[in-house]
Amino acid sequence: MVHQVPGKPSLLLNLKQDKKKLEKHAKELSIHLLEDWKQLQEDDIEVAEISGGITNLLWKLSPKQQHKLAPVVFRAFGEQTDRLIERGREHEVVLQLNKAGFGAQVLASFDNGRIEAFLDLRTLEPKDMTVNPMAARIARRLKQFHQASIDGDRTPQTFAIIKKWIEMAKDLDFSGDPKKQAAYVKLDLEAMHKECCETEAACLRLDSPVVFTHCDMLSGNVLVPRHEDSDAVGTSPDSMQFIDFEYARWGYRGFDLGNHFNEYAGFECDYSRYPGKDHIADFMRNYLEEGFDRQPSKAEVDKAVVECNAYALASHQFWGIWALHQASFSPIDFDYIGYVDLRWNEYHRRKQEFLADVDAWFRQHSTS
Repeated sequence: MVHQVPGKPSLLLNLKQDKKKLEKHAKELSIHLLEDWKQLQEDDIEVAEISGGITNLLWKLSPKQQHKLAPVVFRAFGEQTDRLIERGREHEVVLQLNKAGFGAQVLASFDNGRIEAFLDLRTLEPKDMTVNPMAARIARRLKQFHQASIDGDRTPQTFAIIKKWIEMAKDLDFSGDPKKQAAYVKLDLEAMHKECCETEAACLRLDSPVVFTHCDMLSGNVLVPRHEDSDAVGTSPDSMQFIDFEYARWGYRGFDLGNHFNEYAGFECDYSRYPGKDHIADFMRNYLEEGFDRQPSKAEVDKAVVECNAYALASHQFWGIWALHQASFSPIDFDYIGYVDLRWNEYHRRKQEFLADVDAWFRQHSTS
């Protein structure tokens, strides 16, 4: 339902409008919803696009300097993204994470988006995450995130979601786009389901702890103060901020970790950047040490490395099938169909190696 009161802006932002009309509507909504902005006129607000995502519309709205009001982030959810994201649940999660010290404060919400405080921080680039002092900070901050006590069902849904999306994909229709349709009919969804089950069986052997996972720890969702260098040593992890909690849920620790390492590849999917075992071991030592008064044992670290790599396979499956759905409805100019192949191809390239490591770890640590 479109919520609209006569004389007031619609609370549903029509993303199919041209840019000029979109900006006008965003300004109207901000003036209507933000108490401190009530006296502003549309001409008092400057709009700048924020890059970094491939699903949502993000703008920085800045009142002119004489008004002495802080800028905000205007976030409109991508068209039909509620097919894959429970927006009501996401809103509850964001508010709880705000209280736990994570994310930008929610200032107002509308039918298909929200207005948030603008964080005057810089997002990382994929290469920044690979620099060890920065990687150590991410590890420790991620551990803090995983310890957040968020309400809700704590049953991990990682593999159930992948299987659900694969099943839903059987009903997708690309008949209006011959190129996409040709790629779609070549996909073997039944084989994907079997691969998911095989990966799940291997991952569950590792008893990855159930924590509150972010599930989308790419570089654009990690923010640090602008003045900080990526190789700064001794900087507190508390100055680092995480954003974008659309996929956050209770789940397996390994998925968040393996997914994060996959994101070293960036949007261009250069998987030669995937870290080696020594880098992952250093990362996991920092992660495991955070909040504890002892250093983890070699066996703990070694098993964690195997865990990260095994769940990296699940991450490829998750985002590979996610992209297929996005290709069916997203208006954003991104090659989602090509991304499906990139993720599943990398899954198949690393599958034998990473699953063999699981078997090897259990052989080495067998008590029989």
